[in-house]
Amino acid sequence: MQNLILLKEIVEQRIRMRASRGGDEGQTVFEYLGIIVIIVLIIGAIVGTGLADNIANAISTALENITSQG
Repeated sequence: MQNLILLKEIVEQRIRMRASRGGDEGQTVFEYLGIIVIIVLIIGAIVGTGLADNIANAISTALENITSQG
């Protein structure tokens, strides 16, 4: 969850920087925030369902297979 908080802070900082330079404003800021919310929900669902462990195990198994063949 620390990574999610860090990601959110980074995106929000980038949004503030663009807004202060007179760049993206209004609707675009809300679009960025919407994307952040969607990403956080997806990552939360993956972690909450235990799918993250399955993905990590599959990656570990694939790496073991690759290194044991060489």
